[in-house]
Amino acid sequence: MMKQLPADYLKRMSELPGLNFGEFLKSYEKEPVRALRFTGKARPDTIQKLVDEWSLQPVNWCERGWRYDGSLRPGLSPYHDAGVYYIQDPGAMYVAEAAGITDNDVILDLCAAPGGKTTRAAELGNFVLSNEIIPGRAKILSSNIERLGLSNTIVCQTTPERIASEFPAYFDAVFVDAPCSGEGMMRKDDTAIAEWSPANVELCEARQTEILDHADKTLSEGGKLIYSTCTFEPCENELQIRKFLSSHPGYELIKEHTVYPHLEEGEGQYFAILIKGGRHSAGSERKEPEKIRKNLQQGLASSGIHILRSGLMKGEYIQDKKKGRIYVPSHAEIMASSFDKPASENAVNLMDEQTAVRFLSGNVLREEDQDLIIRNNIDGYLGVYFDGYPLGLGKKTGNVIKNHLPKGLRRLS
Repeated sequence: MMKQLPADYLKRMSELPGLNFGEFLKSYEKEPVRALRFTGKARPDTIQKLVDEWSLQPVNWCERGWRYDGSLRPGLSPYHDAGVYYIQDPGAMYVAEAAGITDNDVILDLCAAPGGKTTRAAELGNFVLSNEIIPGRAKILSSNIERLGLSNTIVCQTTPERIASEFPAYFDAVFVDAPCSGEGMMRKDDTAIAEWSPANVELCEARQTEILDHADKTLSEGGKLIYSTCTFEPCENELQIRKFLSSHPGYELIKEHTVYPHLEEGEGQYFAILIKGGRHSAGSERKEPEKIRKNLQQGLASSGIHILRSGLMKGEYIQDKKKGRIYVPSHAEIMASSFDKPASENAVNLMDEQTAVRFLSGNVLREEDQDLIIRNNIDGYLGVYFDGYPLGLGKKTGNVIKNHLPKGLRRLS
């Protein structure tokens, strides 16, 4: 069924040269394209298992990306809670893959929530400062980074202007996934239709210009600026970049692409990759991630910028009545670890999906549960895993494992 799209939007699209407007319009009669990206946690056997069971189809431009049928709900699987994959539009996957990030790059993601580009950049690069100005979205960003078990990141909440002031010419690569008019979301999100207007397009264009100016100030010579939107508006895309190039001499545009839903498997995405001052360079000497983290954290803290997450959040020592002073791992530590633990460490591995969902819903586990495999019978805190992937913390007392998942992460059903 054809969506009721804004008349002004349709008129603007019909005037785009070379678009083939008729075929573009027909794309709105089709179901949205849905996809997931396997993370660095995912073992080859798990990837193959899910590809087969879920009949996944490859995303051409992302070797870890796979499309799935709209009837599937991968967000409900314990593999999702364990950070085995990230649900992401195929077009959005294109950006980080095309950026040419190296493992020595120190990266800034200036408008980062919900975290699709940040999490991939953290897998490819050295360290990521991930910023989101809106509090609720910043919390979602932080949660996604924790779920994927990434420790080479800091999440902060501030304006692009303040970051530019604190870290001039600091970063090797800067992602600007700019706030935009959201036309590429219209096929799957009616809110994008309701909120679209010519006035909002103009507002977004002005905001993008300002953000790009701040991004430029944070980027070192030889650094990459990776700009993206999920709209088709030339004034927010190609023309925005031409305007930036004319006002910021020394940049070179090395790649530019728009994903249109009638031409490629995606909802809609534009991106441009520019190099500042010639050839990309992150330096030949390997930068120590922990030193980078401390330097960034010090700069943020000294300016009063709110930090939601810095590296791997540690647990704490508590006083136990029987054992004395003991260490309780944080949820982040559990999520960053793997099931390949020393034999002396407590761990429980669940192999049944329903049992895993029960745990994720906040329920206790019992030793007599059929699929419960306990690595150690010592009472105390232990990691709870599903098929070898971390879900969270539990505490074993006798034959019962009490749930210690953070309450905000527990499923409602």
